[in-house]
Order: sequence, then structure tokens, then C-alpha cells
Amino acid sequence: MGHKKDKKVKKAKKRKSDECSRCTREGEAFYCFKKNYVFDIDMARAFVSDGRESIELEPEDVNYSVDRVEINEGHLAHVDPSIPGIVAHLYYPDDDGTLVHAHRLIDGHHRASRCRQDKMPFYIYVLSEEESIATLIRSPKGSKPEHLTPAPIPVLE
Repeated sequence: MGHKKDKKVKKAKKRKSDECSRCTREGEAFYCFKKNYVFDIDMARAFVSDGRESIELEPEDVNYSVDRVEINEGHLAHVDPSIPGIVAHLYYPDDDGTLVHAHRLIDGHHRASRCRQDKMPFYIYVLSEEESIATLIRSPKGSKPEHLTPAPIPVLE
């Protein structure tokens, strides 16, 4: 699943509503764990535009993801629930210093909420561990496995 450095990926500019504050934002990022982790969503979207298959996110995981973020109810009416979300690998040091490996939905919370509301399955793309590390803008010290190197960053137009 490697990317060539010279591969160009078009940056998607999807606007469903010019009045919606969620639709008019540029340069998306996802913050989690008290803003200790910040993911570059535009880069994550570029990685998953490579034609990989989406998989269904289990309903319990949809609930977990949606229930932990603030959902703008006015935005739900015009999101496209057919667009898969994105899940990243996440690492964090446990109290004893052990590095814990987890997964986190970093893009698609409103689409997931809409799918839950409409009783539809929600699909996701999963970033590789290397792609996940590459999309991290900020993370706590000791939260990146030493054996992983970031994936080459796709060129955005």
C-alpha cells in the first residue's frame, strides 16, 4: 500500500452548504484525548484515495465514536453517509510505560451519526500504521513506536 512521492492526489473540496460552519471549513484536523493528539484529515483523505476497500464499522464502534464527540445536528441533514470515514492507528503510553495500540475514528463522525440515525451501516477506510503516524500533527512524547516510520506524504494539488 505504498505511495510514490510523485503521485498527485487532488484535494477534495466538498461543500454541501455555504451556510453551514462545518461545510465551509478549510484544512480539517481531528483532535482527541484532550487535544494531545492532532491528525491531519486532509492528508488522511489523500492516503485513502488510493482505491482501497472500505469495511463496515461495527455498530458498537459507531456508538463509541459518535458518543465521544460533539455532533452539530444542523450539519447532519446534508452530510453524505455513503462516504466512508477514516480510522487511524493510535499509540499511547500506559501508566507503566507500555505502549498501547488502539484505533480511533478520525474522520466521519457526522456521517456515522447520520448512519446511526437512519439505521444504515457505516463504512470506513483504515489507515496503515505508517500512514497513521504520517498524519499525526501532534502527539505526546513516547506515543510513536520506534519501529515505525511515517509513510511518504502524498502530494496534494
